[in-house]
Amino acid sequence: GVAALPDNLAVGIFRQPKEFVGRQDENSQGVRRRANQRTISESGVNIGDPLSMKRQLQISSSNLEEFETKFQNDIQEISQNVHNSIEKSIDDLIKKRDALGKQLNKILTDKLEIHENWRAQSEDLIEKLDDEKDTSENHIDQKNTHVNSFYGLINKIDKICNETVSFDPASLSINWYCEKKKSLEPNKVTRKALLNTLPALSTEFYKLATLEEVRKLKWQNCLQPRCVALCPWTGQIWVCSSGSREIAIFDSDDTFVHSFTNSAFLFPCSIAFKIETKEAFVLDKRQSSIFVISPSYQVTRSIGKGGKKSGCLNSPAAILLDNKGRLVVSDHGNDRIQVLETDGTFVAYIGLHHQEGGKGYLQDLSSPGGIALSVDGRAVAVADTGNNRIRIYSANSGRSLQCFGMRGRANGQLEKPIDLSWDTQGHLLVLDEGRVQVFTEKGDFLRAQKVTEHLNGMSAIGQCVLLSDTYSVNKMIWKIK
Repeated sequence: GVAALPDNLAVGIFRQPKEFVGRQDENSQGVRRRANQRTISESGVNIGDPLSMKRQLQISSSNLEEFETKFQNDIQEISQNVHNSIEKSIDDLIKKRDALGKQLNKILTDKLEIHENWRAQSEDLIEKLDDEKDTSENHIDQKNTHVNSFYGLINKIDKICNETVSFDPASLSINWYCEKKKSLEPNKVTRKALLNTLPALSTEFYKLATLEEVRKLKWQNCLQPRCVALCPWTGQIWVCSSGSREIAIFDSDDTFVHSFTNSAFLFPCSIAFKIETKEAFVLDKRQSSIFVISPSYQVTRSIGKGGKKSGCLNSPAAILLDNKGRLVVSDHGNDRIQVLETDGTFVAYIGLHHQEGGKGYLQDLSSPGGIALSVDGRAVAVADTGNNRIRIYSANSGRSLQCFGMRGRANGQLEKPIDLSWDTQGHLLVLDEGRVQVFTEKGDFLRAQKVTEHLNGMSAIGQCVLLSDTYSVNKMIWKIK
């Protein structure tokens, strides 16, 4: 092939090495091999001279043998590297396999433990259902608890049976997850049947109920109503309107009947009724006295006067009549509760205790607000506004029975409680800033319901809660949606 080249070839025949993209290591095998290669032009061959060409071919043959040896060494080295890499990958995969095996064992152990817990809870509920034979109201709460537990177990078993395990070969990972399905909840018919078993104003009822506004009680001159009370002999609702200095009367269907006033009224703020004489007792905060109203809505006399002595009042906030026919007055400005006869005779203090040695009194209360008599007439609850607490005293002896609350806006805490009322089931409703909270008679928190801020007072009549706002009384009712 060399002999066939044309005689006029002015340049040597050579092969240029290919350019390599990227940085090449100068010590790599390929680079060293290319450094030892020489083209025909570089060896100084005299083309056409047989001796020179023969020598060049002998040199090229020697170079080829050297290249083959080095190429074989390179192949062996790469083969060893491949083997080492594969062995390392195999070791890593074996470790991954062992780790995945441990993960699967843990998943199985945890899953079986969950199953056993469900079986134990289910068997426990079955035993309770077998023992449940009494259908009296005393066992209604327990029955509702069993129903809630049943739905909880059914939802849990639905989740348990929809859990699955999968393996992703690409990432060598195990996934344990639950396919989301709609949880079992009572349908409308079942829920309605369940709710019908809840006695109104029971503990379970309050946990589900919310306050809904029914209507607003108002009239033309209504301004700053403070107190709402039910007249026991007419069934009508009386409203003390402090701003307009009058008493408004609404019929049982919330229709406005009429209002009355008296020149002596300066700031009527609370009402109590005596059914035996059909008299109403209207407390006036600014007059620090009590006006007695006849059945014809006339002021027949007044009780009390301003002062700090026994029987005297200082900016009183609330009044009620106890089961013995005595007046119980929240003496706001004097930090005490006073018990008076209906003729104004002083009977006793509540919230005051004699100091040792007979020198003065120790006070429980600070600026007391609303007061309320329990359904059985044995206890008087007091909104201890200045101390952010609720105190409950014996209506007979004045002895402290219960005290709960601390300042704060969290559930169960109190922020300037101004009024309170007992419901017919013995729960205590408390109005503080922007909410109505429900407590048990022992002070356990049940529910908080947001309401309008800066209200003037609250009364509870049956399932209704009447909140005194600036220009109306908002009639609310507890309902379960």
